[in-house]
Amino acid sequence: MHPGRLWRAEGGPAEDSVRPHVLWLPPPDVVSYFRQVREVLAPYQDIVTPVADSDLHWTIQAALAHDYADERVGPRQLKDAAEALRAELSEVEPFSVDIGPVALSRSAVLARVWPHLAPHDAPTELNRRVQAGLANGGLIMPEAAEAYFPHLSAGYGTVDTDTPNLVDRADSLASALLRHARHHVTARIKSVWLVLETQHPDRNTYTSERILELPLGRKTTPGL
Repeated sequence: MHPGRLWRAEGGPAEDSVRPHVLWLPPPDVVSYFRQVREVLAPYQDIVTPVADSDLHWTIQAALAHDYADERVGPRQLKDAAEALRAELSEVEPFSVDIGPVALSRSAVLARVWPHLAPHDAPTELNRRVQAGLANGGLIMPEAAEAYFPHLSAGYGTVDTDTPNLVDRADSLASALLRHARHHVTARIKSVWLVLETQHPDRNTYTSERILELPLGRKTTPGL
């Protein structure tokens, strides 16, 4: 991972590699879609690390590791924030998105999450509602460096493509994705998860501990 993306400063405590997030976790048909993409990535693991099925996610919103009381955010704080988040989510009815096609970016292989029914931008509205819910629940949002870009990552870059050989490898991967990963998959967004996500620079990936699933809309049971 690029040093600028690391959560934990050199010499910092291991806990600094853990941050609270709200994620959407994909169902089996979306996991299957990314499994096909992983076959395209397999010959390019010198420049990209494919994301395992269990680690696939769409980041709705991250929060900082410490809350307004300067306490490290753990399961208790996330559960305390859940009611404020639930209130915001009750105003967002379940919606459909199109995921894909997959393309190579500067630091990852990713699939954009698109509104299934334009012009309503449901993914961005969900992000706004989650931000409000987390803030009302006492968590602190990181300063946004750019506009919200909803996506799922299929792989993370392992090296900077700064030599002619690596540039050629990246160009080859981009061409392979154009040939074999131009389709998309449609998914229904019915709930999100409060999680504690851990960054693993040595493995070039992220894992998460699921804390609580929260439904969209006014139903009380996620997934119904």
